[in-house]
Amino acid sequence: MCFRSCLCWVCLSVAVFIGGVSCASYLTPGGPADFSTFTDPKLKKAYRARPAAKFPALIALVRVQGAGYENDETRGFGAGSYTVVTQEDIADEDDVQRLVNLRGVQDVVRINRMLLPSALVSDLEMRNAGAKLRTDLMLLYTFDTVFEDRDLLKPLTTISLGLAPTKSFTAKSTASALVMDTRTGYIYAVLEESADRAGLATAWGDSEAMQRARKASEREALDKLLTDFEKTWPRVVRRHS
Repeated sequence: MCFRSCLCWVCLSVAVFIGGVSCASYLTPGGPADFSTFTDPKLKKAYRARPAAKFPALIALVRVQGAGYENDETRGFGAGSYTVVTQEDIADEDDVQRLVNLRGVQDVVRINRMLLPSALVSDLEMRNAGAKLRTDLMLLYTFDTVFEDRDLLKPLTTISLGLAPTKSFTAKSTASALVMDTRTGYIYAVLEESADRAGLATAWGDSEAMQRARKASEREALDKLLTDFEKTWPRVVRRHS
């Protein structure tokens, strides 16, 4: 009996020792997440926003770009976090008519600079401008275009004084859009489509060729975006009308 007790004591001691050795080499992964950091006031505000648009809806179509946006044909209006392109070089009246023809759309209007403040900080400035026109929704869209290029024949550029097309480039455009409630800022839909256009340019004609490629790729991206909107819009109307 004594032998059995001693044996049990030895086994227990060995187990404790091994466990102690194992614990000594183990590192705790870390503490729990602090959920209080997830309660940002802006996030709470976004969740509090509710749909308030009436259908058929009056929509304001607005192109926004980054601060200081400018190309060879137009420039953004306003200073601050973003600019508004009021003289469009991509979208046209046919695009507006495409939207007007949709069931659940009363009309589509544009916002000009007379309705906008010079300082543009958030969506409030655009929504206030839209409110002056009694719009229900804001269809905000933007283009993000980048260029990739490489010289194919650098020596030829020097010999021909830049008269031969020796530079290959690709314009890649992404058109993104938000459908926003003018009154509350509620987001009904988020859309995004991309397109690209390749081309050749000379040393003297880079700007003109790249401008054509930019417009072509943005035009194609916008067409895709409008097609996506036409597919998404009926679901928005069914859910909120």
